[in-house]
Amino acid sequence: MSEQLDRIARHVNRLLARQVRPLFIALDDKFRLHALRGDAEYFGYRHWRVGDPVGDRLPLLATLDPAKATPQVWRFVQLPDMPTCHVHLIALDDAWGVALLDATAEHTEQQQRQQIAHEMLLLRDERERLLTELDRANRLKGEFIARMSHEFRTPLAAVIGYGEQLRDSSEDERTQQQAGAVLRSGRYLLNLVDNLLGQAQIDNERLHIDAAACDLGAACDEVEQLLRPLAEQKSLSFAWWFDGDIPTRVWLDATRLQQVLLNLVGNAIKFTESGNINVEFDWQEDRLHVSVADSGPGIAEHQQAHIFEPFHQGASAQHGKGAGLGLSISRALVTAMGGELELVSSGANGSRFAFSITAPAVRSGRRGDDALSGRKVLLADDDQDLLDLFALYLKAAGCAVHCVSDAAQVRVAARTFKPDAVVVDLNLGDRDGLTLARELRESGYRHGIAVLSASEAGSVQRTEPAVDAYWRKPIGRVQLLDGIAALISGQ
Repeated sequence: MSEQLDRIARHVNRLLARQVRPLFIALDDKFRLHALRGDAEYFGYRHWRVGDPVGDRLPLLATLDPAKATPQVWRFVQLPDMPTCHVHLIALDDAWGVALLDATAEHTEQQQRQQIAHEMLLLRDERERLLTELDRANRLKGEFIARMSHEFRTPLAAVIGYGEQLRDSSEDERTQQQAGAVLRSGRYLLNLVDNLLGQAQIDNERLHIDAAACDLGAACDEVEQLLRPLAEQKSLSFAWWFDGDIPTRVWLDATRLQQVLLNLVGNAIKFTESGNINVEFDWQEDRLHVSVADSGPGIAEHQQAHIFEPFHQGASAQHGKGAGLGLSISRALVTAMGGELELVSSGANGSRFAFSITAPAVRSGRRGDDALSGRKVLLADDDQDLLDLFALYLKAAGCAVHCVSDAAQVRVAARTFKPDAVVVDLNLGDRDGLTLARELRESGYRHGIAVLSASEAGSVQRTEPAVDAYWRKPIGRVQLLDGIAALISGQ
């Protein structure tokens, strides 16, 4: 057994010797050569003779501390005209022993590792820089989209509002059709703006849901009136079913629900060339259940995994109208409202999208036109078209209306007109609407105050005690009347 171990040891020693090419040097106490053993030629000691001084070839001996315990080791030493080596120094009887071990390959490998580590640090720093730039770009994109959303919403509020008014007040059928076309186009543009803004909010984790008491039937009927003509143009059977137990008023974000319906039903109409579209609403235990089914070409199984991705438009390129955000935004909105958007499709026999969201019933009471008769409302906005439109709605409901366009007029009217409710634009030119609301409270005004904005300012009513409600433009007639009625009644 001992002989076998000796053979193993000799094998390893030969292997190590080939790798490090050791050279052993014995020196006297004056650092003169006494003896050599090993690969002297590799280290440049081939012509050395006994008695030759070695200080010029081993200058590190000048730093030797004789009092220091041995062995002493210097790693990766670059000696004159020698390869990189490890130097081991051992004290002998009145002499010194030096061992030189080739470290060229190890040194090269270490340098490579250090270079890789350095490059990894550089890559990490570059990654952090790029992530910072991406985050900044996303914020700028979100801010830009929010600004553009405001610029679009303000004129669209007037286009949609006056389109509704013209359609509902005209007795001429052709005028009604033309007003309906204007209204559908305005709603289509608004939905595109909402989808783009919603995607920016999702990217920046700032998607908001602002629930309020609303007339569910009126909100859904508005979507039906916009989309039914599109289905009729394609000769599609268009069914819009309500369960009889659905309460008249529920607590949810009607604007977000309409956005989801416009996306889902609009897609169903767009992709269905013949057959039918069925939209069903059911309400059970404070949850609204919605189903949108069509007899279109369906969605192939391999497409279903990607259909909810942003900007994905499916395989039907000829139907590429839109930004490809509808399903992505709809799923995010449904999730934010406490539900989950599901897809059922065989890939050949149509598709069905279904979801349920939280929608508690709101107690009955006076609302809309009945609650507003004889009430006084102060409207503050620097857009005269919207002031005229809102005043038209409120006067038809029996309200006394006073319209102003700047903060100074608001403060004066609050004292002299003594309104039962105030609706103020968030960006009132010379003054921020929230600041103005605080000033009204400080002056003693105790009735309802609503802030109206075309931008996404978040849930103002939860962050600003002076404000009772936050509404987003464009706001329809029913939503406006119900909202002001809620302000006055204290709901």
